[in-house]
Amino acid sequence: MEERGLSISFDLDGTLTHTSFVDAVWNEGIPREIARIRHIPVSVARDMCVSEYAKVGELSIKWYKMDYWLNLFKLRSIDVSELVSSYTDKITLYEDVMPVLNKCNEKGFRTIVFSNATRLFLDKEVEITGLWQYVDEFISVPDDWGMVKADKEAFARLKAMLGGSLVHAGDHLFNDYKVPRSIGIEAYHIWRGSGPRLQSSLYGLTGFIDRILSGDKTAQV
Repeated sequence: MEERGLSISFDLDGTLTHTSFVDAVWNEGIPREIARIRHIPVSVARDMCVSEYAKVGELSIKWYKMDYWLNLFKLRSIDVSELVSSYTDKITLYEDVMPVLNKCNEKGFRTIVFSNATRLFLDKEVEITGLWQYVDEFISVPDDWGMVKADKEAFARLKAMLGGSLVHAGDHLFNDYKVPRSIGIEAYHIWRGSGPRLQSSLYGLTGFIDRILSGDKTAQV
């Protein structure tokens, strides 16, 4: 693959950053607020959240929209920004991220964070990690485009916008691997130690750029 004109898009949560931050907001922060307002145990509120999250599912745009959940759980009076900010100490980059982004910059690749995270989360993570210094563009698919990565049209739009060659990497087997591959985008599944994986999944981002430059397609099998 020629280096010139190559763009690389990365998923954010679970690929570049640990999921500790978002998990804490959804599985600790929201249940805590429900428990406070309804005067019920946090464990009961957490079970309620898990049940309602499962009904919607992560392939739906509702899954990512805080307003939807605030309305559902009748939490419209809470300060959402304050809630999210209270967990920002959990925002952490994986150790293999900066070497990869530096290599992308050295090679002149255009880099994009292409995420299902809404701006409420994405902007906090970008600010605190300093990713804005190393990545060219940040796209919140739900907030900026009104869709999710489970929709082929999201990747089709990304490809058309960037032009040239596009490679995508992410930890979600369906959203970040199967969907882009289904429309001809070279995609790599990044496995971070949990969830389903393939024989060809990459164990983190180490060696990711070398795999691309070598033209080794085994990660797409």
